[in-house]
Amino acid sequence: MAVIDKVSAVGVYPSAPEGVQLKGGKDQMLGKDDFLKILITELTHQDPLEPLKDREMIAQMAQLSQLEQITQFTHSVDKMFDNINSMLNAYKTLQASSMVGRWVKMEGLPTLVVKDGEIMPVSFELPDDADVAVKIYDSQGNVVHQEELGPMEKGLHLFNPDTDLADGTYTVTFTARDSSGNDLTVKVFGWDKVVEIERSDQEVRLITESGKTGTLDGVVAFR
Repeated sequence: MAVIDKVSAVGVYPSAPEGVQLKGGKDQMLGKDDFLKILITELTHQDPLEPLKDREMIAQMAQLSQLEQITQFTHSVDKMFDNINSMLNAYKTLQASSMVGRWVKMEGLPTLVVKDGEIMPVSFELPDDADVAVKIYDSQGNVVHQEELGPMEKGLHLFNPDTDLADGTYTVTFTARDSSGNDLTVKVFGWDKVVEIERSDQEVRLITESGKTGTLDGVVAFR
């Protein structure tokens, strides 16, 4: 008869007797089929003079029933999570679809938009305190405005140019140097219009007029 030598949070599991090969697993934990093999092997090779006692048989059958319930519960949980993921993906697709035709503000879009005389300002994030300068380019790549913003603290800032600009889309570049004169990488959050969405694997991406792509999580504002 098997010797009890493994205890888990869900019950007591016997070791396999000689002649029974367990399926490979991280901890060689018994599955339902392995348990049945062990039980059948014990019944087949038991000593006729000392057969399994009723109490022992009932205990092992109870463990088998418990193992079956745990297996069914695990399958139910897996199915539930699959359903939840499907619902979340459908919700993300619906959200992304609602963004088509709208202006969104995302990281990696160094664009400032002027629409009906109203400026849609960009934001920028400094990794450390720095001295900052900015240049604005038109669609032909000409510099139409530049400013020295001076010393600024680490963190997120909003940039609204102190000049009038004609309606259109402009490219904005920031130069930032720390107190030692080292150039810093500046994260820029600008505006662009979403023209379509695409779905790959379990991710939904927004595609903008300029050809940039981004995720819903990367959108910090929209209008």
